[in-house]
Amino acid sequence: MPQGLQLVIGADRQNGFSVYKDKKDNTVKVYYGMNFFDSSPMDKNSFEYKYLLGKLYIAGIKVKTLIKHFGFSYPTYKRWGDAIRSGDEERIYIAFSGQGSKHKKLTPDIIAFITHDFGQVYKRNKYSYSQEIRQDIKEVFGKELSAELIRPLLGKLKEAFRKNGRLSEAEKKRIYKSWLR
Repeated sequence: MPQGLQLVIGADRQNGFSVYKDKKDNTVKVYYGMNFFDSSPMDKNSFEYKYLLGKLYIAGIKVKTLIKHFGFSYPTYKRWGDAIRSGDEERIYIAFSGQGSKHKKLTPDIIAFITHDFGQVYKRNKYSYSQEIRQDIKEVFGKELSAELIRPLLGKLKEAFRKNGRLSEAEKKRIYKSWLR
């Protein structure tokens, strides 16, 4: 076991997981027996952190213990665990996006669609491009989105488009990835 780790949750008869905090690099490290299992930055907004806590919930660590040491609530751990067990990417994305999140409607598929579609639509329709893109989303995904929901994403795309007169694939990928966080 590496030096400098502070034991947070020890292994017991029900599970063999030990959870440590590493104050040097501000991470949580999980061991199964003497074997390293996983680690994550200790950032409550980090997907990796939440996902690791969800896996600990699935592993059978008592929810009261998780709440005591890491916060969050029982329904949150249950939602995360159920999403991980389902294996459904969209369900996982929504579960880890938080309550009231804009991401419940703005899924990775729709973000990718908007990012891909924007350059073509904006080039020919600079005045009602938002309306056209929302109509395309309704036809393709069967979901109605408000202009306000997609306005920040369209703003980033428009800013990048105006700089170069077009959107490169690299720029689309950068905006897409930044929007998922």
